[in-house]
Amino acid sequence: MRMLNYLNYILIAVIAFATCESQKLEEIAIDSLDCRENTCTNLKYPSASAVAYFSENVTKHLRKYETLVLHSSDLANLPRKIFLNLPQLVEFHVLECELQQIESVCFDGAKNLKRLNFGGNALRVLDSNTFELATQLEELNLSDNQLEDLPTTIFRPLKNLQKINLSNNRLITLSQHIFSQLGSLKSINVDSNQLVELPGELFRDQRKHLSEFSAQSNQLVRIPFNIFREIDHLSLSFNPQLRRLHLSAKINELEATNCDLESVELDGRVIGVQLEANPKLHELKISQPQDLEHLYLANTNLYRLDFLSKASKLVDLDVTDIVNLADLPKITSAKGLERLSFTYDNLTSNHMDMLPHLKDLNYLEISHEKGKEIFIKDLDEDFFVEEAELNCGQLADLLEFVELPKDTTILEDRLVGDPRGPMRCGMA
Repeated sequence: MRMLNYLNYILIAVIAFATCESQKLEEIAIDSLDCRENTCTNLKYPSASAVAYFSENVTKHLRKYETLVLHSSDLANLPRKIFLNLPQLVEFHVLECELQQIESVCFDGAKNLKRLNFGGNALRVLDSNTFELATQLEELNLSDNQLEDLPTTIFRPLKNLQKINLSNNRLITLSQHIFSQLGSLKSINVDSNQLVELPGELFRDQRKHLSEFSAQSNQLVRIPFNIFREIDHLSLSFNPQLRRLHLSAKINELEATNCDLESVELDGRVIGVQLEANPKLHELKISQPQDLEHLYLANTNLYRLDFLSKASKLVDLDVTDIVNLADLPKITSAKGLERLSFTYDNLTSNHMDMLPHLKDLNYLEISHEKGKEIFIKDLDEDFFVEEAELNCGQLADLLEFVELPKDTTILEDRLVGDPRGPMRCGMA
């Protein structure tokens, strides 16, 4: 029995060796390149069992360029010896070339390569050692491919990586260690994948300096409460399964529009919040409204916005078409408010008297059942049509007892395609 097992072991080893031998790619020299300056096209090497290579002779005219672009070609495998013969390359783009496989050996000699772009190819699988020789990379673009999974350690050698784009692939999950040890990583884009959840420790090594994360158009169900510590721009829009969002991070700009949000709670400092087109959103809590500068809540289902009375730094506010909003809290504390949009049906006449106190207001948009009026402070008289006849009856009725700030010009929307300029109402 032991002898039989030993023979089986030998047989398996022989089969494995034979399989490895059969996978060795045949090298084919590229005789000529169809290039206009540093952009080369029409490379036709579609065989999955063969790999082209760049000879020193065929690349000699490219040595003056720091950027090389391969475009509109048919390459099953990434050509070899590119960086051995073009070591000066800082940027390398392989675009729409039907690329299916990338060998790590292709980056031999890539000592100056900082930006690498494989957008718009047919990549399905990448090995864990794919980028082990591209250690100086700062930007990596793998967007618009067919990647379904990524090895946990694939990016580990890229200690200088600052920006990565994985959008428009087929990723369902991300390992919580996929970005581990990447201390320089600042920008991550995973838009238009099939992600359902983000691991709580995904950004463990980027929490102090992550500036941008975008996960639009996925299937995210939840975002861990403390996944971020501080971030400049967080975009979660178009995630139709996202019902609740509760974050503790300091956020400069949050975008979560066109989701199915019902509740949003922001415990950290936030400066800009965009939550438009969440028709089920009925609860919004912002713990530090005194830091708010931009707030967009159009087409939601909110009914209380009490925190606005403390939003003293508010510059831009849109609360248009919030059906259940019975009243808009006084926002006179926002002395620097410049833009205001609201629906008149949702306001009591008592609060219309706050408008004259908003001395910096230069854009006011009022929607109501009969249409929409826009008021613009006349900062440059030459910008507007000189004398336009306009029936201001609706505006007069709407603002019968309201004294508007000085230098206010009243405009009314025209139909799309109307060649005439904006109409003036003459109230000032």
